[in-house]
Amino acid sequence: MSRSVNKIILVGNVGQDPDIRETGSGTKVAHLSLATNRRTGTNGDEPQERTDWHRLTLWNRLAQFAQDYVSKGDRIYVEGRLEYDSYERDGVTIPTADVTVRELVLLSPRPPAS
Repeated sequence: MSRSVNKIILVGNVGQDPDIRETGSGTKVAHLSLATNRRTGTNGDEPQERTDWHRLTLWNRLAQFAQDYVSKGDRIYVEGRLEYDSYERDGVTIPTADVTVRELVLLSPRPPAS
């Protein structure tokens, strides 16, 4: 039997405070955006900085951690799996890609407790 892997690792800056909600059954879920930057340009072209935005979904204890400790501008490391879906708006199908986070590490230093 062959195995497959769906794993994504991202390091970047949080673009907004986490949006925290609960499902009908009381399960906590958090959504946030993550910006990653890269340089583009090859063969003598002037390099340009490009920002890619990623939508993250965190469940249960990770959603609680995001609610308690993560805010806009924080630098974080995440591991998760990439999931594709789509929705329809005005008769047009819009594809989406979402990272379901399994691990999150806060890389921004926290100010000392007073």
